Amino acid sequence: MRDQLYLFIFMFHFSTGCIVSDVKHIEITAYSGGSVVLPCSCADPQSTVTTFTWEFDRGNQWIQVFQDEKYSGRHVLFNERSPTNLSLLISDLRMNDQGYYTCKTESNSITHVDLKVKGCDLVEKRKIFEVTGYSGESVVLPCSCTELLAKPEQIQWIYLIENNYKEIYPNEQIENYKNRVKLLNSNTPGNLSLHISALTTEDQGEYQCSVSSQQVVSFRLTVLHAEEKPHVNTITLTTHQASHQTQDSTTSQLNPTQQHTSRNVFILGVFFSVFLLALLAFILWRCRGGRNDKKVTTDGGELKTEQDNQDDVMYSTVVHVKTASTAAHTHSDPVELTEYASVNVKR
Repeated sequence: MRDQLYLFIFMFHFSTGCIVSDVKHIEITAYSGGSVVLPCSCADPQSTVTTFTWEFDRGNQWIQVFQDEKYSGRHVLFNERSPTNLSLLISDLRMNDQGYYTCKTESNSITHVDLKVKGCDLVEKRKIFEVTGYSGESVVLPCSCTELLAKPEQIQWIYLIENNYKEIYPNEQIENYKNRVKLLNSNTPGNLSLHISALTTEDQGEYQCSVSSQQVVSFRLTVLHAEEKPHVNTITLTTHQASHQTQDSTTSQLNPTQQHTSRNVFILGVFFSVFLLALLAFILWRCRGGRNDKKVTTDGGELKTEQDNQDDVMYSTVVHVKTASTAAHTHSDPVELTEYASVNVKR
């Protein structure tokens, strides 16, 4: 019974097939010339996909992407490596790729994708710009899309010669421009500026940057001889160079001064250190002198007390005369013995 239940569940799972993820409606914005992935995948990674289709809404008519020639060589599927990943990669996007797409499986599970494609809209279109260059040098004619990530489906630079426009990029129809023209920055799809090197006076005239018949930017190029460069630029350059020379000479002159200043700072630091040490020694000396004065004052006070005590002493002299007994006829002098005695007098 249990085996039959497992078999029933397996058959049911196999019959239901792939049910796409919960996200049913997706909006995506991309740029012309770039690539985009339209996501679609089975909610159950273990499910089996038998058939699925990607369709594009073309005027109330759904067209299968895999059968439309305009997607030939530009679409890639991911289900070969991951069977439940049904996402669609479209490269080299074009403006007509914009619209509604659906990913539909055999179980009628559908994911809707709204794709918006931003194209190249030229900046300052339908205007004429004046550009001046000098013979022997290079010049840039600026042209770009408002969206720098958007690559135009076509780009053309043309030059007016003898009342006829000749293409100079990407096809060099004029021999004189071969190996002298290129786009300024090929890494930025929306930067269409043209770089012309090794200018000659024959290069002056009218140029146009065009991405479509409705989007054109015009330029009027004037090429002057190098001698005709404004003197202001030369003076500015000379002054700039002179300024650098003056700065270098000033720097070289300031080096001895800086060394002298450093020496003075060192001497001043040594003097200041000695002054601090002397000041500290003076303070210590004063402190010790104060203690000595206090001691002297104390000793003086004791001396004065002794003197005061001495003033209270009266001295008396007592004279003792001692006469030695001698034999007759012997001359003898009396010997005086003086003895001092002190008498304390209290006041």
